Amino acid sequence: MPIQVLIEKIEKGYILQEELEYPLSEEDILKYNDSIIVAPDYQREYRATVKDESSLIESVLIGIPIPPIFLANDKFNGVQVMNVVDGQHRLRAFHRFINNKFTLKELTLLKELEGKSYKECGITEKQQILSQGISAIVFREFPGKEFELEIFSRYNKGTKPLTPQEIRHAVYNSEFNSYVNNFAKELGINSNSRLAKAYNATKDRTFKKKLQESVFVIFYILENGINANFDKSLDYAEDFMERKSKAENKDEISAKRDFENLRKTFEDFNKFIDILSHRVEYPFSREIYGVSSSNYKFQISVAMILSAIFQKLYNKFNKDIDILLDTKFIEKFLGKIDIQLNNSFLERPEYSGSSTNSKEIKLLVDSFLFAIDHG
Repeated sequence: MPIQVLIEKIEKGYILQEELEYPLSEEDILKYNDSIIVAPDYQREYRATVKDESSLIESVLIGIPIPPIFLANDKFNGVQVMNVVDGQHRLRAFHRFINNKFTLKELTLLKELEGKSYKECGITEKQQILSQGISAIVFREFPGKEFELEIFSRYNKGTKPLTPQEIRHAVYNSEFNSYVNNFAKELGINSNSRLAKAYNATKDRTFKKKLQESVFVIFYILENGINANFDKSLDYAEDFMERKSKAENKDEISAKRDFENLRKTFEDFNKFIDILSHRVEYPFSREIYGVSSSNYKFQISVAMILSAIFQKLYNKFNKDIDILLDTKFIEKFLGKIDIQLNNSFLERPEYSGSSTNSKEIKLLVDSFLFAIDHG
């Protein structure tokens, strides 16, 4: 497949993901058919250097064959698309160069092109790049995401293994994945906002998908509360993502309704956290109960406790968020949380178990609710 054709499909993929209004018309569904999605959820962040990219362009110009790319058939908002299973860095380098995003650097052989952008290259070089063929192996019929991930893994032997959360993102695909990724991205863009600080939305946490993992834990608890049968926090993320993926495959309409309801709950929860962060800079840390924790700005145990308490109160007040945002209620909440958490398993010297022990957290949440009702 010529690079020119691949670039056109990548451009359509970007437009499909970022610019089109939904639902799509039949005309658009066909227009964007077989668009290429360069970075599906399981792909890593783009980390190639300009030197690496320049070397690839030079390879094309001197006639060195480019390794094949692997694509997998998928659906995106009703459009048949092709996910890049292997070849992301190559395709991005070509796309970036043709769109004049970098100039050639540290070339080994074609010194006369050093420092040139695509638009500064001659017509011969441009034609050579656009006409260069790259073998594209397309997997059209996959039994499921698990097989796509297996292909990805096999063609990336010798590279750094995927993290557990990257695997979950790949295998358990649903609308929640895109939402959580976009949420993390927005926090990164607005890194000085109170909410970004509350979630400790650093580049490192987002890059390693630790932030996204925490959000999925919160989503589970906002929907279901604490599950005393879970041993660790990651159980919450995995269970939630697996169930939502299966539900979406089974009944897309019901899954969409479920998504909208949970999104509203999550947004209300974040309004609550934003109000708390007026008083406590890092509410998802021990700071919420007066213990200095400068080295631990986000602790999943505290996030589990706050989301579990919110879930109970939110349902108790028939999802009337204004009650929970009332100044007097916030004062009462902070006073009770200070007392309850300082006297909880988290601060008992003799306790040696996990801070995310679901049974202990459930007891703590029940104790807090009793204190709120009778305090």
